[in-house]
Amino acid sequence: MNTWYGKSQEPTVKKFTFLEWLRICFRGFFIILFICVNLVVFVLLRFVEKYFSNLKLSYQIVKLVSRTTLRILKIKLIVHGMPMTENGCVVANHVSWLDIFSLSSVQNIVFVSKSDVSAWFGIGVLARIVGVLFISRKRNQVIKNNLNFEKRLNKGEKLLFFPEGTSSDGLQVLPFKSSLFEALMNNNKISNLHVQGVSIVYTAPELEDKRFYGWWGKMEFLDHLLGILSTNKKGKIELFFHSPHLVSSFNNRKMLANTLYLDVSSVFRSRDH
Repeated sequence: MNTWYGKSQEPTVKKFTFLEWLRICFRGFFIILFICVNLVVFVLLRFVEKYFSNLKLSYQIVKLVSRTTLRILKIKLIVHGMPMTENGCVVANHVSWLDIFSLSSVQNIVFVSKSDVSAWFGIGVLARIVGVLFISRKRNQVIKNNLNFEKRLNKGEKLLFFPEGTSSDGLQVLPFKSSLFEALMNNNKISNLHVQGVSIVYTAPELEDKRFYGWWGKMEFLDHLLGILSTNKKGKIELFFHSPHLVSSFNNRKMLANTLYLDVSSVFRSRDH
């Protein structure tokens, strides 16, 4: 995944006060403890769901962890529209790791991620446990990706991926790459397959840089994480769910990708005027 660099320099690394370090430690400890405890419950529920496929209780654990984490971080979540009930995929603009918590708070979804993430220390193990679908962006892996998409969709899972291919400063939507949409176009065996666009809009805490929640450029993950843990000011995330599109009504992946891009970016264009 290529890193996006904006026209202006990303915010400098913040030097924390003693009180901010206390806040970082307290919040970080509680979030990690809460995730670990619920991860055990999640694994147990996933085991039960193998024998009772109609049960979807493990998703409720993910929602609980996501909502609680946002509350601890003092980030208010506002939802506009409704997650689709149809079978298919969800696509959204990508701002930071916080996208995962906000999107998981309101719908039962499975994230699609680049295969490199599976090797990341800690995060890779966690991702495999919760069922993240890893895909390769290499051209010789297209058939394998399509089969993996089909397998998950046939199981009734709703897949979510970020077509921008990288995260941004949160003030815009980068052009959508159409490669992953090919997997949807090729899965014509699945009837009534839909895809829904979601706009993720962040509002920074008062007096903070308006790009506060964005993670891009040369920013280190740890610095970004600590900065968000340190603030005691309230921020906001808004999710805008757009109307779903029937995949079979599009002639090719580029038309589908462009339509979803226009949906997701429409919220940002309207705010610029």
